[in-house]
Amino acid sequence: MVSREWLHAGDRVLVVDDFMANGEAMRGLCDIVEKAGAKLVGIGCAVEKGFQGGGDRLREAGVNLHSLAIIERAEPGSIVFREE
Repeated sequence: MVSREWLHAGDRVLVVDDFMANGEAMRGLCDIVEKAGAKLVGIGCAVEKGFQGGGDRLREAGVNLHSLAIIERAEPGSIVFREE
């Protein structure tokens, strides 16, 4: 939840989340931060589904996004992580 009483113009915001798939929730949070006049300094994510492209689109848009683990492919019995 984001409340107007917690987010003000000039604030510096770091968004931290546990799991990201296609990145739409993160894009929504980026919009809320921008509309409040605050500055998004970055996004931290524990696990990202890289094969859905949400994180890559955010990075291409200039968002400072770092994920602890990025799943490149998930198949029955196998998960492949993206190499840095």
